[in-house]
Amino acid sequence: MLKKIFFFLCLISFNQAFSQKNLVLNPSFEEDNGKLRCYFYPKGNFPMYNWTSGSEGSIDAFSTTLSTKCIMNPLNDSFAGQKPRTGNNFVGFSNVFTESVDYREYVRGKLSELLVVGSPYVIQFYVCLSDFSNTASNNIGLVFINDKDKTFANVDPIPLKPDVNYSGKPITEKDKWTLMSFEFVATKPNLDAFLIGNFFSTKDTNYQILTEGKPVETYLLLDDVTIYRDELVFDLPTQVCKGEIIELPSISKTGFAGSWNAEFDALNSKSYVFTQDKSNPKRQFKIDIGITEGLDFDLITYCQNYEFYIETKFKVTSISPIVSYDWTINNTKIENKSTILKLADFQNLIKIENNINVTLTNEAGCKMSRNIIFSNRNLCKIQKEVSPNADGSNDFLDLSSFGGVDLKIYNRFGNVVYENKNYTTEWSGKLDDNTLLPVGNYMYQIQNKIGEELSGWIQLAH
Repeated sequence: MLKKIFFFLCLISFNQAFSQKNLVLNPSFEEDNGKLRCYFYPKGNFPMYNWTSGSEGSIDAFSTTLSTKCIMNPLNDSFAGQKPRTGNNFVGFSNVFTESVDYREYVRGKLSELLVVGSPYVIQFYVCLSDFSNTASNNIGLVFINDKDKTFANVDPIPLKPDVNYSGKPITEKDKWTLMSFEFVATKPNLDAFLIGNFFSTKDTNYQILTEGKPVETYLLLDDVTIYRDELVFDLPTQVCKGEIIELPSISKTGFAGSWNAEFDALNSKSYVFTQDKSNPKRQFKIDIGITEGLDFDLITYCQNYEFYIETKFKVTSISPIVSYDWTINNTKIENKSTILKLADFQNLIKIENNINVTLTNEAGCKMSRNIIFSNRNLCKIQKEVSPNADGSNDFLDLSSFGGVDLKIYNRFGNVVYENKNYTTEWSGKLDDNTLLPVGNYMYQIQNKIGEELSGWIQLAH
């Protein structure tokens, strides 16, 4: 889609382009394979990296590194007769050549990346009429293609409609480089190469005879090809973990310099605005970056059906979904993509003393780890006896692996002698006033954290 066409003489400066990311590979033809020739190049032997002919018509490579006796030296007046605009090299192609056929030559180049559909681009290149041309013409166009497309097997106009085309007055300048500049919006996918040349017949081309002669030929010199994405693009996240520092770049991915309205705040969600330098009209890019706080959690343990479980419990609900759970048991990574770990499923990894770790990662990339250390003794088992004699064995009722339970203990008359709504290891056969209860059997009632109820008898011995 062609939006606008601009035509400038090279004496007019074009300030916008100097800093942008040029997608054209080897844009001024300075990188060559070291096989520059004094004369024309056979098919398939073009010396400039990432450049070749787009059809059977052969284009030419000029270099000031060659002897001035060579017709491929830019200063040899018998052919080009013009210095490179920059560097040592440029290429040449026949834009109009009419004798027995409408002969054409096309310059084929490559891009460093695919065009983005819907994005605007600026296309610029410089042309100059060669000394030996007897005709000046317009219809200097460019069409985007895929780099895997085959070379056109013809020497007449390629049957493609150019994406951009200069259709103004014929280019007559032989002593100055003329800037061709276009704006273009990509509408097709998979475009990473291009052709430059005349895509129209001679009868549909406006040409001006400068000197009489046969054949009629407009031979153009080409230098400094630039194609850049003309919009502000940044690779910034919209969610950041609280406390994480990110850099707000002063240059966009597309090469535009500018400044932000504020420094990045790692603790608070904010809107940030980038203003491009030297843009007229003023061009801005806005992004909202949220701070993710929802990865604060604990590990809780409980028993269910006398099996030991470990579960993650969030203190604050995460606003960014959890995408991975990475569990380890005693430094061995296990396959468990859940918030809950059932220990019995990994019994082969369990030791007497154990360290279990879990790392959670949310969609924003935030990570948080927690670990729990516990003994494998009497996990989810209720002992049959309490003997508070300080011998280190059964000195108290150990329900720590149940993760805190609602406990009631009754004597044989049905009276409550002990109760605790968050019991772990506190009862050693005594009343609340520290009086030791008599020897005998006592009934317990337990309700664990998931509502499961357990009951039974335990013997108290002195």
